[in-house]
Amino acid sequence: MSIMRIYRTTEQSMEEINQQLLPPAADIAEVQTIVDAIVARVREEGDAAVLELVREFDWNRAKLPDLVVSPGEIARAMAVVDPVVLEAMRQAIAHIRRYHERQLPQDWFEEFEPGLTLGQRHVPVDSVACYVPTRKASIPSSLLMSVVPALVAGVERVVVVGPCRPDGSMPAGVLAAAHLLGITEMYKIGGAVALAALAYGTPTFPRVDKVVGPANIYGTLAKKALYGDVGVDGLYGPSEVVIIADGSVPAARVAIDLLSQSEHGEDSQSVLITPDESYAQAVAEEVDSRLAVSPRARYLSVALSERGAIILTRDLEEAAAMANLLAPEHLELAVVERADLLPSLRHAGSILLGGYSPVPIGDYFAGPSHILPTGRTARFSSGLGVMDFLTRSSLVQATPEWLNAHGEIIAVLADHEGLDAHAEAIRARMG
Repeated sequence: MSIMRIYRTTEQSMEEINQQLLPPAADIAEVQTIVDAIVARVREEGDAAVLELVREFDWNRAKLPDLVVSPGEIARAMAVVDPVVLEAMRQAIAHIRRYHERQLPQDWFEEFEPGLTLGQRHVPVDSVACYVPTRKASIPSSLLMSVVPALVAGVERVVVVGPCRPDGSMPAGVLAAAHLLGITEMYKIGGAVALAALAYGTPTFPRVDKVVGPANIYGTLAKKALYGDVGVDGLYGPSEVVIIADGSVPAARVAIDLLSQSEHGEDSQSVLITPDESYAQAVAEEVDSRLAVSPRARYLSVALSERGAIILTRDLEEAAAMANLLAPEHLELAVVERADLLPSLRHAGSILLGGYSPVPIGDYFAGPSHILPTGRTARFSSGLGVMDFLTRSSLVQATPEWLNAHGEIIAVLADHEGLDAHAEAIRARMG
C-alpha cells in the first residue's frame, strides 16, 4: 500500500476530495496573541524591544550594532562562496531580470474625446524590505526572486532582512547574493520582530513602505496585523505542487517531482492527478521505493502521508477541473497535449509545461519569481512581480468646453447622492 492516499472522482465528488486535502485547521489564536504582543512592544519600545527579542529568539549575545550587516561580513561571504555558485547566481539574476523587464507596464496619457484627456502612470514605492528566511538554511534564491523585481521596478531603497543563526551569522550565500545585486542595507532580525521594526521604524531600522517575501507563521501573522501601517505582498503558507499527468512522462520523473516538493517541509503538499490508474500505481511505487532509501525519509514521509495524494479522474478535463479547485502554488502539466489543456486551467501560481519543466527550474533560474500564492489563494492572487513594487495613478484633464458640455450631468449625479458641495464644485466652473 502506497504512502500516498488515493482518491477517485468516481467515488467522491471533486469538492469532497478538495475538502479532505485542505490543511488541518490550525489553532492560530495563541500564535496571534504572541505576535500582537511583539508588534506592540516594538512599536512602543523600538530598538530596546528589538534587541531583547532577538536575544530571546535568535542570538542570545546580540548587540544592537551587530544586527546591521557590515561590509566586512559581506566581503567575507564573497570570499568563501564557491565561484561556481556565484556564477550560477549571476546567470539566474540575468534570467530573472529579463523576465521582469517584460512585466514593466506602459504609462499613457491620451485624448479620449475632444476636451477630455485620460491616462495612467506608474511610480515605484520609495522603499521595500525583502524578507529572506535564513534561520535554518541558506536560501539565496528567495532573495533574488524578491530583490530583482524590486530593482527592475525602480525602487530606490531595497532592504534585505532575515533572522540570524545562534552565533549571529547569516548564510554566506545570502550575503553574496545581496552583494551581487548591489544591496548594502541588511538586517539580522526575523519574524514578527523584523516586520514590526520595519513597519514602524526605529533609530537602527528605518521604516519601509512595503514588506515582501515568505516568512514563518509569526512573520505571516505579523504581516496580517501590520497591513495598513505597511504594505504587504501576500500571506504565504506551506509549499504545494499539483502534477497533471497523462502517462507520457516516465513515472520515475513524476515521483521525483513529488518527493522534491515534499523537501520544503513536513506540511508541504504534493498531489498527482491522472486518469490512468496503472500509471498512478507506477508513480506510487516509485515514490515508495525512493523514499525507502532517502536520507530525508523521516521528514518526507510525514509530508507524503499526511498531505500527499493521488487523484484518479475520469479524464484530463476533469483533472483540470480538480486542479482549479486545489489552486496550487505550482502546477506541472506532464501531458502531451499541453496547448489543449492550458485554456481549462484557471488557478495556479506557476504553470510548468511539459516533462522537462519541473518546479526547480522556476524555483531557481528560469525567470518568474518563485514567491507564489499558496493555500488556495491562487484563486484571487498572483506571484510576486514588478507590479507589486509600483503604485498606479489615474490622470484626468478636462477643458472648459468639455466641462460645460457634461457638467450638469455630473452635478445631477452628485445631487442624487445628496452631496451638494460636489455638485457646486462642478456648477461653479460652468458658464
